[in-house]
Amino acid sequence: MFYNLDSITVSRWERGVNIPSLAKQAKIVELYDNELTCIYACDQKFLQESTHLIKCHSNQQKSIHPYYKNDEYNIQTIDIKDDSFYLVLRMILRYEGNPTLMLQPPLQEFDSLNDLKISVATAVNGQIVGHCLFLTTTENVLTEIIDTSKDLSAIINSNNDNEHDAMLVFSSSGATKQVENSIMSTYLHHFSQQRKMRCLCFYTCDGNLAKTLNLAKLKTYRVTKVKFQGRIINIRSYLLKRSELMANRFLLKLAIITPKQLGCLLGANTKEQVHECTHCR
Repeated sequence: MFYNLDSITVSRWERGVNIPSLAKQAKIVELYDNELTCIYACDQKFLQESTHLIKCHSNQQKSIHPYYKNDEYNIQTIDIKDDSFYLVLRMILRYEGNPTLMLQPPLQEFDSLNDLKISVATAVNGQIVGHCLFLTTTENVLTEIIDTSKDLSAIINSNNDNEHDAMLVFSSSGATKQVENSIMSTYLHHFSQQRKMRCLCFYTCDGNLAKTLNLAKLKTYRVTKVKFQGRIINIRSYLLKRSELMANRFLLKLAIITPKQLGCLLGANTKEQVHECTHCR
């Protein structure tokens, strides 16, 4: 039996007996040209779960950054037009440790950097406490990357002018779990709002990110072994179709948070303020 999820609210499902699983719901809403994020963004109970995923125990989280002590921070997404783009990109390329992210300077000579985006979290005195490097591309290019383990310079040069329907996430990290989840929320929400985006791929050698994705019950699509400076680096790829992303409870919780809600949450220090922020649009 098919449910028209456009006319049935989540709260009514919770009172009923036959509640479709998230996987079934994701497939059903696509039949009706709807979005699961739109439906769950209206469910206050699920939205509270989303806010707690980002805010819960933030003061008790140990920071991996030597000077960051759970201070307030801001997140913005920048591209090649931003004055700080090359500076942040150099930092990511230097410290990420992913051999496929090698770009030889001067970076300004790469004409295809337009599709490369960086979400960056900055705290007091402009210190960077979290970042994500992602690229919008096509599903064909994405599949080719996974199969051939091309480096970033080859990837961006093979990116074409066809309508982009995929997102490739190279790097995603934060000084604490809160920062990490906040960063993930920015690009997952961006992905969810672009109806033309059909698949997303994490392509990383970051052990912490891989651990987070494994805890979110994502299965490794492929492990590519790359020899780099006398060592073997394992590049893990996690490939998700749009409906699979929507069906993952952890990712869906982060995807429904709008930038305005996230900004509201990051400035909230009390339960009352967090509750108020769930109503921001």
